[in-house]
Amino acid sequence: MKIAIGPIEGYYGGAAQHILNIKEHSSDQYDLIEIPLSLKIWSHFFKKYILPIQNWFPHSIEHSDKRFDMFSWQKYIDFPGIIKSRLDLQNYDAVHLHGHPWWEQIYNVRNPNTVYTIHNLYDMNDFPSNWESTIYMLTQNMIKTCKRSKSVISVAKWLQEALKQKHGVDSVYIPNGVNLTEFEKRDGEKFREKYGIGEDFYLFVGRATKYKRPELFADLAREIPYRRFVMVGRGLTIEKFREYYKKELPANLTLIGEPKREDVVNAFDACRTFILPSSNETFGIVILEAMASEKPTVAANHLGPSEILDDGKTGFLFRPDNLEDLVLKAKYSWDSIDVGLAARKEVERNYNWKKIVPLIEEVYRK
Repeated sequence: MKIAIGPIEGYYGGAAQHILNIKEHSSDQYDLIEIPLSLKIWSHFFKKYILPIQNWFPHSIEHSDKRFDMFSWQKYIDFPGIIKSRLDLQNYDAVHLHGHPWWEQIYNVRNPNTVYTIHNLYDMNDFPSNWESTIYMLTQNMIKTCKRSKSVISVAKWLQEALKQKHGVDSVYIPNGVNLTEFEKRDGEKFREKYGIGEDFYLFVGRATKYKRPELFADLAREIPYRRFVMVGRGLTIEKFREYYKKELPANLTLIGEPKREDVVNAFDACRTFILPSSNETFGIVILEAMASEKPTVAANHLGPSEILDDGKTGFLFRPDNLEDLVLKAKYSWDSIDVGLAARKEVERNYNWKKIVPLIEEVYRK
């Protein structure tokens, strides 16, 4: 089968790794839907193109679903780079969309065999208080995309249940996975040497947004000053994170920014424990990556992490947004080598892309 898949923005985020691993492990033929440069700067695009048109319409939430339909709005917007780069998506056996609910409309996807993978629901607790109308609008567009799609895939069991119960959307549960072959090549010593980190450390891999709760990781570093803490990801340079954190950075905290993918894989191997502080993580591919590296993981006891981790056996779960409990579990995890080994076996059993991709191929064929 010939399938268009994406859109893909960069090669580091969970959705991007999801897309790339489907492409790598499937026998089908894939063309990536690439996001043009102008759309990669999403905040700029949103402010310049979306908000002005949104403001032509009533602002109350009850009218939000009526004011945003880019299928009819495309005549008002010259999406930079889209017309030139858009694939003729009608000529594929299937189009597999991921992530943001507006991609279907931005790319004018009219293929009757559209598969839509949902990677998260939008939770107001992860956004500024004045985003209520925007979050409502995003959710409405996501549900519309689901109902226009031939098949919908949920990456978590809780997500499958929420889509059905809250929005009446039927979906197939197919979890995220991890590329075990990629993690066989991990080399922690390369990471340590490249970034000058000699001692063992706690690791955070993510980005500087409220959804990921990076401030909680920095607060953890402050609470355990005798350990080293390392943050890797988008927006995690000293200057940018200081602006986000709005506090003096702990002396035992090292910020690396967004390195090459190889460095990220090596960082998992180099760390002693992996910490995922986000409170509403849909699933968390980074959890699987830490588990594949035989590292104990500490994550919030909510949604995706609570599905993946067996507390005290394959990882540790802390009360969401509770620093005191996070400190306790982080200390437990430091010497829990056996938990890391058990985590690796769990990934091999249930989250190996070689086992997951055939389930996605079955969706295409149906």
